[in-house]
Amino acid sequence: MTLDSTANQPVFFIDDDLDLLEEIAESFGLEGYPVSAFCHAEDALKELSDDWPGVIVSDLRMAGLNGHQFLDEVQRIDPDIPFIMITGYGEIKDAISAVKTGAFDFLEKPVDLQTLGQTLRRAHDQRSLVLESRKLQADSVDSNSLAKTFIGRSEAAIEVRKNIGALAAIDIDALVIGETGTGKDVVAGCLHEFSTRRNGPFIAVNCGALPDTLVDSAFFGHERGAFTGAENRHLGYFERAHQGTLFLDELESMPLELQARLLRVLESRSIERLGSNDGPKQLDVRVIAAVKGDVNKLVAEGRLRSDLVYRLNVASISLPPLRERQPDIDLLFLHFCRLAATAHNIEFEEPTQKFLDKVRRQAWPGNVRELRNFAERFVVGLSPQLDVEQPDSSAASSNASNLDEALGAFEKRFIADQLKKTNGAISSAAELMEIPRKRLYLRMKKYGLLKERFRG
Repeated sequence: MTLDSTANQPVFFIDDDLDLLEEIAESFGLEGYPVSAFCHAEDALKELSDDWPGVIVSDLRMAGLNGHQFLDEVQRIDPDIPFIMITGYGEIKDAISAVKTGAFDFLEKPVDLQTLGQTLRRAHDQRSLVLESRKLQADSVDSNSLAKTFIGRSEAAIEVRKNIGALAAIDIDALVIGETGTGKDVVAGCLHEFSTRRNGPFIAVNCGALPDTLVDSAFFGHERGAFTGAENRHLGYFERAHQGTLFLDELESMPLELQARLLRVLESRSIERLGSNDGPKQLDVRVIAAVKGDVNKLVAEGRLRSDLVYRLNVASISLPPLRERQPDIDLLFLHFCRLAATAHNIEFEEPTQKFLDKVRRQAWPGNVRELRNFAERFVVGLSPQLDVEQPDSSAASSNASNLDEALGAFEKRFIADQLKKTNGAISSAAELMEIPRKRLYLRMKKYGLLKERFRG
């Protein structure tokens, strides 16, 4: 089997038949493909993103997520990721169904490697064209400046920046979704700063902090004499954001009646001040709204109007919690420490690596906001003790009766720890340990780790 230059693009093989998985992965690995092999589809999903440049080859019948379910999950991440289904005898109807719902192609077992290689080439060519097209659309955004604003080196942070870059270039309303403290206001600011509206106003409103008696005036403005105490004309948030961006934080806190009026404004792009006789005033404004929690749940609870969500959710960005951005934690902590030191005019001693390791493993339920507050307390000398203990590296071998057993126990624990870091991805774990994937596979087989499920 001879492959062309597309062989440097990655391939994910997923099959719970370990012998077949090993055979195919070994063959294509020798041909130059960066191969990652997974026994469980759930593990492969953890490593996918909408900018992943590779192709997926998956069995149809598997424990856990089957091929159809796996395809559905992949399409939620990016419907343009090529997905090749491997089917057994009697599964042709299922394979055709998969192609109709988005699979790139299907092949029957036993798999002919030459045919698979040709299919991979076509799939990689298509994926390259899709990604190149997206890159051309997003090139107008200064990615270096964006990286200094939404900080992070994790895949999750990179994904958010890419989404910001793509969405900032499109002048449509948007929804930002995330837990408390994940940086929804930062994302909204970036969407404004890197858009064509950057020279216009950015008006941020906390919907949960407005008294009910002032809501109408605050959003839509009023004329002099519109009500008792209205001594002067007042421009509401919408008018103040004309030719710029209006950011509505905690949208779920907005009264439902006002949500209905907001929907009408979004559809008509006009408002009418309280007490005005001049009729509606046309506006040029982009609205970015933020919600915390599950949108569907908020709708079911009656806190969000479904029609408003549909109107805003044409484009959305979901922010991961800090616990899913572990590689970013120490980077963010040091960044916030330096900001606090500058703000308070304090020289602070750089924390030790041991302390940073503890910071990285802390839970941080308050997300980035909690981490920032902790960094400021650290700089001024008020930080509490962290509740994370260093792992005891001797625990795995404490019961060993001789050196060989002790070394074996340590090696097994070490391999398991690396696999947890990569959520069970063998190729990624092998890279961390700087050993060939084949060697890691054999070690896993020796210690009975092949059937284990690993989560970081």
